[in-house]
Order: sequence, then C-alpha cells, then structure tokens
Amino acid sequence: MIDIIWKTTLIYFVILLTLKFMGKREIGELSLFDFVVILLIADLSAVTLDNNMSFYYSIIPIAILAIIQKILAYLSLKSNIIRKIIDGKNSLIVYDGKLNIKEMRKQNYNVSDLLSQIRLKNVYSLVEIKHLYLETNGEVSFVKYDDLIIDDKSYFPIIISGELQKDNLKLTGLKEDWVIAQVKNQGYILKNVYYACLYNKRLFIIKTCNK
Repeated sequence: MIDIIWKTTLIYFVILLTLKFMGKREIGELSLFDFVVILLIADLSAVTLDNNMSFYYSIIPIAILAIIQKILAYLSLKSNIIRKIIDGKNSLIVYDGKLNIKEMRKQNYNVSDLLSQIRLKNVYSLVEIKHLYLETNGEVSFVKYDDLIIDDKSYFPIIISGELQKDNLKLTGLKEDWVIAQVKNQGYILKNVYYACLYNKRLFIIKTCNK
C-alpha cells in the first residue's frame, strides 16, 4: 500500500514537470504528435503502478519522450517541412460557400460533424460561412459573409447528406413534397444534396466543389 502511494505521488509530479517542460498549450491546441506523447506517458505511468518494476525504469522513457517532443517542437519552428510532417496542415472544407467534398472524404469528416463544430462557435447555418478550415487540432475556423440577414428558420437544416430532416420539417412547417420539388427544380437529386436549409423563403442548397 505504501509502495503504491509514494509511486503515485512521484509519478504525478514527474508528469506535471514533464508537461511543463514540453510547453503550455491548451488541450484543444495540442498537435497529434503532442497528443500521442501524452498518451504514451500516461501508459508508461500506468505500467509502473500495475507492476513491481522499478520506478526509475519508467522515468527514463518518459524523459526521452519529453526530450524528443521538445526537439521536434523546436525544429518545427525552424522548418515548414518538419512542421507539416509533425502537425500536418489545415484542410479547406468550405470554399466560397461550397462544400469541399473531396477534402471532407479525405479527412473522414461529414456534414453532421461540421454542423456540430460551427454550433459550438455560435453559427447555426452553413449559409453564413464563406470559407472554413479544419485546423490540425481538429477545430474549425471560418470567414462569414458580412451582408446576410439570417432568420430563425435558416438555422434548421432541411437536408443533411441526402436525407430529409423530418423533425426540422415540422419545426419550419415545410412539406416533404415541396422540398423534393424544390430540389428537382434546382437540378439536384435528393441523395446528392449534402446540405440544404430554408433561406429567404426558398430552399437553399449548398453547392459542392473539389479543391
């Protein structure tokens, strides 16, 4: 029991000092490499507590990981190539109001994911967004249109990934037949519409592009 207590206490301070050595960044701002290093450190710490191995054998690999991370972080500041290898690069998901389907598929990113992300930033309709990037830490950043007047009904998606959102149809008072007719009038097939909402009393379909 005493052995577990002192190991836990020491590991806590080792991890705390290691993370401070690696640098101060919020969890949401961690790169994929930083995140992997932290997972490895946590795993090494757990192994130490679960086994009777010497505490010092776990400190050595933790220290090595921290030093590697620090070196690569420094090199990434000096070289764009190394930075792209370690952190990756952001992805253009919306360009000039159009969904970049090719990039979304590459990132395994769907429209529902996108809507969840923009809602967290108090934007409720893709109609408002001109350009949007999926950053390397998994968050989104975007540029909005300045001259749009968005009414309450625009906030409810009517079509997502080729499927009618029936709950939102009830909220907006739209009929399925009217929506399908609007889709056909605009030269689309329902299953090929990735996102549509009501805007200016008509069905607004977000176009797609392949950048």
